[in-house]
Amino acid sequence: MARPPKAAPAPVLPSSPAAALAAYGRVEPKLLELGPEDLVTVYVEVPRAVSSVLSALPHLRELRDEIVRDLPNHPIEMLDELEDYALAAWYADLLYSTPASELDAKKLTDDAGTLREGLLVAAEALAYRNLLDKQRVADIRKGKGHVDLASDLIALAELFRGSWDKVRAKTAVEDEELERAANLGVRLLAALAAKPGKGSSAAPKITDASDRRARAISLVAKAYEECRRAVAYLRWHEGGDGDLAPSLLQKPRGRPRNAEKAAAAAGGAAAEAP
Repeated sequence: MARPPKAAPAPVLPSSPAAALAAYGRVEPKLLELGPEDLVTVYVEVPRAVSSVLSALPHLRELRDEIVRDLPNHPIEMLDELEDYALAAWYADLLYSTPASELDAKKLTDDAGTLREGLLVAAEALAYRNLLDKQRVADIRKGKGHVDLASDLIALAELFRGSWDKVRAKTAVEDEELERAANLGVRLLAALAAKPGKGSSAAPKITDASDRRARAISLVAKAYEECRRAVAYLRWHEGGDGDLAPSLLQKPRGRPRNAEKAAAAAGGAAAEAP
């Protein structure tokens, strides 16, 4: 007997550029291995696709033991690394969608340096009073180079936000500065990624933003599809579980026009990938 339909999980989107940046660094070697034949067309916008994956992830993880037991040949790493794949795709899309007018590396670097120093001075004062983690603040202070500058801004925003209820009344730092730091850090990373040879080894090695995005969304979409297939097998006699893990590769009915454009862009990038 089919189970009664479950309510879809609440939408989830990444809240941490720092986590997305770290995930992209872990995933990029796999992106570099992808060839044109590995790229697929995803019929929804990347943020929506990522939200679908992250929303379904807790449920998929609940089934991990069943998948390992009943489907021994299933590539379980597709599930184990699915969160990293999703965050990497979100990060790649963030870089792709940053307007070229916001990628003046020199201006961004100047602005970032001033903001980083102000936030660091405030963080060090709070760390001295044991209100922020001294070691994390010290590690940020050690950063060198433009890529570290961008990463430091993202890390500082995360550090303050993690203890914001405790420190907001004890610092001159304002919430708007933290939002600006996170956004500025991402824009600076995008500017550095658009300039081959700039920054450091931490900068994305895939320098074409469209190619980077096409590879990242293909990786997460195919891994997600493998997870859906496993769930469909396990729950076949119970009506499946498709409403909790919708496909990213199936063309939906009545798609909004911006989804059509996103699919066309992804298809073009796949066709042009080297």
